Amino acid sequence: MPSNVEPGKGCLLQIYPASSNSELMRLGCERTVIGRDTNCNITINDNAVSRAHAAIELIDATYFLTDLNSTNGSFVNDQLLRGRMPLEGGELIRIGGCILKFMSSMDEEANYHAVVHELMVRDSLTNAFNRSYLIPLIEKELLNCRHNRQHLSLIILDIDHFKEINDKHGHLVGDEVLRILCERVRVELRRDDMLARFGGEEFVIACTGTPLKGAERMAERIRLAISSSSFQTQAGPITITCSLGVAESDGICFPTCDELISAADALLYKAKGEGRNRVRVFNPNDTRTGFGKPTAK
Repeated sequence: MPSNVEPGKGCLLQIYPASSNSELMRLGCERTVIGRDTNCNITINDNAVSRAHAAIELIDATYFLTDLNSTNGSFVNDQLLRGRMPLEGGELIRIGGCILKFMSSMDEEANYHAVVHELMVRDSLTNAFNRSYLIPLIEKELLNCRHNRQHLSLIILDIDHFKEINDKHGHLVGDEVLRILCERVRVELRRDDMLARFGGEEFVIACTGTPLKGAERMAERIRLAISSSSFQTQAGPITITCSLGVAESDGICFPTCDELISAADALLYKAKGEGRNRVRVFNPNDTRTGFGKPTAK
């Protein structure tokens, strides 16, 4: 038995789609059925969810998750569930387009508030930080640049032809692509780098204390990490590429958050306009204010 589970005290919290009034769903009975049917213990109103999709059973003081031969399968930490799986606490359970976090009973109140706080600062789908958290952090780092002669580099990344992926395979597969992409990006980051979802399929990596050349090397590593092997999704393997723009501030060049983001974004669109799947970096000798944006990403 996992040491952090108290018999009969496990619970679920919906973290995606995020909701400001999400409540703990307590797993008080021996078998909790999750599905689209209103007779289920936990009902998820989503056409991608089967009527009786999955069940969580309490057996000998341990919780187990089982898929009930659903149409689209159940996933735990983005891995397709096969057979019966024990739950220890912290697992992310994806059923259709819904993601539930399983929490053990140990310090339940603290767990709940910690997860709710994470929902406020992170994108619930990808676990990257959100835009509301990113902007104040950049402003703070730019202030440090001015006062301490430090460097802040921004990498803006956008998935190439992402709309076509959604149109061809559906939004559930598109969501998978976003999550896998973030996993690959995180492998290339250092401890102090921060990944944030800026909107849609666009992400920002803030690299504190990093000059332009270092950020350029990181951007190229990220580009290769994404394009070098297919993304394994429920629709099969999909080849993904991305375009990246890189800009740097020393507190004087691009002294505001808006200016630094706009500079990196213009370079991203330059990469798009030149054929995609490439990195474009700010050139201090280039005095142009814009690069021209293609009509589609």
